[in-house]
Amino acid sequence: MNKIELSDKDLEGYIAARSFTRAIGDEIVSKIKVGMTEKEAEEAASEVFNKNDIKQHWHMPIIGVGEGSTKLKSAYALISSYFTKHTRILRENDIVLIDIAPVYNGYPADYTINHVMGNNPDIEALASYAREVSIKIAEHLKEEMIVADVFHWAQELIRKNPDYTLAYPPFISMGHRLCRIPPLWQKFPEAGLNYLLFKTRGPFITSSNNTLMNGLWTIEPYLIHKDRAAKFEQLVYIGKETVIL
Repeated sequence: MNKIELSDKDLEGYIAARSFTRAIGDEIVSKIKVGMTEKEAEEAASEVFNKNDIKQHWHMPIIGVGEGSTKLKSAYALISSYFTKHTRILRENDIVLIDIAPVYNGYPADYTINHVMGNNPDIEALASYAREVSIKIAEHLKEEMIVADVFHWAQELIRKNPDYTLAYPPFISMGHRLCRIPPLWQKFPEAGLNYLLFKTRGPFITSSNNTLMNGLWTIEPYLIHKDRAAKFEQLVYIGKETVIL
């Protein structure tokens, strides 16, 4: 097995990047208003990135308003969403999903915010459950586990609650490794995901990944309820001990 060890300095770097990204996400939320189209929400996010001098992203930002929160359920849904973002409008008491991954001091973060513009008990329960499930999966992880076994265990966990449907974003499925990428790769679109695809062994939490769990992972089961979706990204390091960051 190829063990992936991280120093204390590296772990501190990833934690700092996550804290920075959470603050960026909060700032983006403050700029998004009811009545905006999804395109306008994306533009608001771009303004925040520019203001904070964010030039590198581990993956391109994804913002979905209302039904657009489900755009990650399939490749078709994601591609078609680019042609309809001008017509999707954020309504009162509806969700905006913000999935961002800026690179901070050389360390990537990957963070999703599920924000309800007002009050909606159904969507708030969905977001809360997505967070709960992500943490439960992270707490279950140990170094000697096979990734595919983790995938099936998580499937069964989520199936216990029939109110929510587990969907599988393209490539990502239920989660992925998180790692720093060389400068050359940073010039490509979707730099982090491309690096995982072409340079990393067993990078995604899927039913066919028979490598062992080790290193740094983002756990992000993607749940759908009544044409709305939410996910919570839990960062976890699996070494001699499992450390939830």
